[in-house]
Amino acid sequence: ADSRSVEPRRSESRPTLELDSRLAHTSAPQHRMLLSFAPFRALATSLLGLGSPSTVQVVGDAYLDIIAKIDELPQWDGDTAIRSPIETVAGGSALNTAVQLSALCRTRRQRDQPRPFRRCVLHSRVGSDLYGELVAAKTREAGVTLSARREGGQGVCICLSGRRDRAFVSFKGSVADLSEADLDVGRLLAPGTSHLHFSAYYDCSGLQPAVPRLMARAKAERGASVSIVPQTDATGAWEGGLLELLPHTDVLLCNQREAASIAGVAIAGRRATWYEISEAVRRLHARGAPLVVVTLGPDGAVAATEQQWWFQPNQERAVKDTTGCGDAFAAGFLFGWCGSRDVQRGLVYGCACGAAAVGITGGSEPLSATSVNACMRRNEGVQRAREVRTPRTAAAGASAEAEGEAFFSEENLSDGRVCAEADEDEDEDEDEDED
Repeated sequence: ADSRSVEPRRSESRPTLELDSRLAHTSAPQHRMLLSFAPFRALATSLLGLGSPSTVQVVGDAYLDIIAKIDELPQWDGDTAIRSPIETVAGGSALNTAVQLSALCRTRRQRDQPRPFRRCVLHSRVGSDLYGELVAAKTREAGVTLSARREGGQGVCICLSGRRDRAFVSFKGSVADLSEADLDVGRLLAPGTSHLHFSAYYDCSGLQPAVPRLMARAKAERGASVSIVPQTDATGAWEGGLLELLPHTDVLLCNQREAASIAGVAIAGRRATWYEISEAVRRLHARGAPLVVVTLGPDGAVAATEQQWWFQPNQERAVKDTTGCGDAFAAGFLFGWCGSRDVQRGLVYGCACGAAAVGITGGSEPLSATSVNACMRRNEGVQRAREVRTPRTAAAGASAEAEGEAFFSEENLSDGRVCAEADEDEDEDEDEDED
């Protein structure tokens, strides 16, 4: 397929947004009066979001994150002094993703997308203790709709955040205890559900048996698409039935080490080579994954179907905290892809959100439209979003690595113009943030 250009259609969409803004301040009786006119009912429902709004349902972990910014990992029997205050924020892959998706929904960037969604709901389990109260309060402050059972001890994660990487110490608590019994399935599969996203699959071990059923029901009852973020398997087994779910998953999102581990590809160094990434993706396709998205840290991200590959680079920027960058990427990708089914657009939004996230502490502070727009323009300055051909399978070794480098070289990438809209939308998104 040829590269695609996504250009905003201002003349068609602006009236919709103006009507939406006006109606948001009217009363329920006024809503009913408007909808009593049959000729306007369908138009009002589709344009103004009344009735059953298109919803992305996020299922997974909700932690309390205690973040310490460090230069080096501390030593046993020592006391490491740090310059920045230790911060306490709501966290967890699912919670962070829901926060950033909700923030993106409040901007005007979906106006030209054929499949826009209007809200995001987080489904999880939150502790009944003081830590759980903090998580629930901070989630509400971030503007996220929360559907969660309150019981037991809250999951808490101590995050040691360095300049280039991070490490975690976690008490699983409510996260490990999360099961189907904690979910309001009627709300999860409510009319209007257009996408179901599972975050931290390996972390939520108690929920794993229910995931196949929930996937099947979402597809059969609502025609919803499904995505999964596996995250790290602390046991090192990388099992839990994930491979069996791949044929029923529309999008698998993971980092390079997760992709390699799930696929059974050994990584020789600290980071995967291009060949190791392509081999991992090939094996995941062989197990039935239709679309695999792999983040590459500061280098950007790739996505691939069996027929096609895409690559979106990132321009490196100053890092304040790497916690939640992968979750911000997932939110950005789903925002772009769910609204358009355009993989290239998903990567552009994902990389912009991931890059913006390194400038904040923790992963649950909503990203501003201004910071996402700025990262979009910076990334476009490095190299515009590229649609690329599938790499040939090569034998392991130096020749394979050389082929991988050639595959992602400038000559092998075709041009695309997805992020040109950032400049044009910035003023409007800033206005929306002020609202």
